[in-house]
This record gives sequence, structure tokens and C-alpha cells, in this order.
Amino acid sequence: MDRVLAVLVVAACVVLTIAFLACLRGIAELRLRLTGRGVDPSTQLIIGRSLPELLVRLIPDPAADALVVFMSSTCGTCHGLASEMDKLAGRQVVACVLGDDSAELVSMLPPDVTVIQGGQAAAVDKELPMAMWPSAILQRDGFMVAVAMGGDANSAAALEKLWEQRLPVPEESQA
Repeated sequence: MDRVLAVLVVAACVVLTIAFLACLRGIAELRLRLTGRGVDPSTQLIIGRSLPELLVRLIPDPAADALVVFMSSTCGTCHGLASEMDKLAGRQVVACVLGDDSAELVSMLPPDVTVIQGGQAAAVDKELPMAMWPSAILQRDGFMVAVAMGGDANSAAALEKLWEQRLPVPEESQA
């Protein structure tokens, strides 16, 4: 009787383990379907990596430092961030705004922020998808200098910290 009970307990443990692993896989697949993403952004957002050429062309002066902020029209935090972005005056800021109804979010951005929206934003998102909004990249010469996502990019103060990650550009010596 004890042997039969032990076999039943082991069999139940095996079944529960398989069911648990199946649930984990289901959760992972559901996350991919909900976000529409199949690529882990952490593998793309690597300091020193070059930005997609399409995005570089949309930055007014890619040779200069620029904050590229990725926002979604359905993100409440992004709306709050947009209302604070006037605190970043004097910095080159580019906002890539995703979503079909982005007019309200775009209207909250200061006039000196370069806005990428509509088809161009969708094309940028296809080449460099973000897993969460807001996300921000500090770029110089088309390369990622620093990256912030979610809570690390949710306010003007957080973006200011990202801006401080810039390295000074040494002046070229005159020969």
C-alpha cells in the first residue's frame, strides 16, 4: 500500500510540474501576442549599438546629442511626461509617438520637440521595437549612449538623469 501511494505521489508531482511548465509557456506566448513583439528589446538596446538608419535620418542633427523618447498614445505615463517636457528646453529632443490617436499627446509636447508620428513612427517601431513606454535613448552620431525604459524614463527629471550620461566631446586639436 505504501509503495502504491508513493508512486501516486510521484506521478502527481510529475503531472503538476508539466502543468506548471505549460502555464509558464502559455504566459510567455500571451505576453508576445499582447505586445506584438517577438524580440527582447534588451538585446537591441545595447550601449554603443548604432540606431536604425531611418531613425537617424529623422533626427534634425544626429551628430549632436539628442534624447529620442518613445511614447504611445495609449500610455497614461507618456501623457504626464509630455506635459513635463518643456523642462528639457535647450536640449535636442525627438519624440517618436506611436498610436492611431496621437493628436492629443502630440499637442502636449513643446514646440521645440521634433515629433515622429504616423507611418514614420510605425516604421521606426518596426526597426527598433520598444517593450514598454515611455522609453528613451540618448544618442550621439547615430549611436546609443544611454538607455532608459519605464520608470527610468517616466519624467523630465528621469530624462535629465539620462542626459547627464553624456560624455564630454574633446575639442579637436588644431594641427
